[in-house]
Amino acid sequence: MKLAFVAAVIALPLITADAQNLPFAAQVPCRFTTFEEQSAFTRRFYSKDEFERAKNSPSIECLRIQYLSDGLKVAGFLVKPRNSQATRYPVIVYNRGGLLDIGKLDTPNILDFYELASHGFVILASQYRGNDGGEGREEFGGTDVDDVTDLLSIAASLPYADPKNMFLYGLSRGGMMTFLALKRGAIVNAAAVVGAIFDVEGALEPTRKRAPGIAEAVMKLIPDFSSRGSAALTERSVMNWPERVNVPLLIIHGGDDEEVPVSQALAFATKLSALHKPYELIVYANEIHEAANNRRDRDGRIVAWFRRFVR
Repeated sequence: MKLAFVAAVIALPLITADAQNLPFAAQVPCRFTTFEEQSAFTRRFYSKDEFERAKNSPSIECLRIQYLSDGLKVAGFLVKPRNSQATRYPVIVYNRGGLLDIGKLDTPNILDFYELASHGFVILASQYRGNDGGEGREEFGGTDVDDVTDLLSIAASLPYADPKNMFLYGLSRGGMMTFLALKRGAIVNAAAVVGAIFDVEGALEPTRKRAPGIAEAVMKLIPDFSSRGSAALTERSVMNWPERVNVPLLIIHGGDDEEVPVSQALAFATKLSALHKPYELIVYANEIHEAANNRRDRDGRIVAWFRRFVR
């Protein structure tokens, strides 16, 4: 779970929505900073040209939004084709990784969303409750899973979104959120995960050694961890209930993932095979957590996977 990147968009005050702008509580167009102000990660894996294309795109629109989840105002992003009122596009609900400000939605995510939108998708993504000015407190796979499922409900009400074609895409902790949403009955055509956490306790063990502060933060966010311990982690770990994944699943993982061992992805794929579940597994050799070195191939595979299940 990486430290937060330099902001892709300036944190402008959100504009309170009127009845015509519902179901968003507030929204404001994204305002980009300069490429030179971006993090070393962004400047390494993304070019200035593609940054500028997104910043000045005449065909893709980016909005910072607030929406209601369990009565809380939650921050997020909407990226979609412009002038989309006459067309209904398939929807991707993207689930971010990390926790709190660590790994929050920022430059790399926004640029990836522009790429997905250029292929004819509407992308909705949450910062999860309590983050980026939102209300409440995230629970690392507790009530904050409602922030994902409520986005699916909101998407189904948008005039430019196709409610028959909804997809989930999760990175790292966002993979866990994707699986929990499916466990709770989220209705989507298919899902894709990158560097997903399949076994929370197994992922926390090496984190305790590498970054003990993050492991401690995770345990503090889980409301009943002090009383239930491993049981609370087991409930969040799809490795323990693979039968609940009832949609086609694309698994992408880096062979050298330093945060979630690739062995988790391999072990989970073996469980899906035993259950005869539809899935595809891609492991990039010598690749990091986000599969950033292969991001163009990664995104192309995700687009192809979702298009395969468009109705």
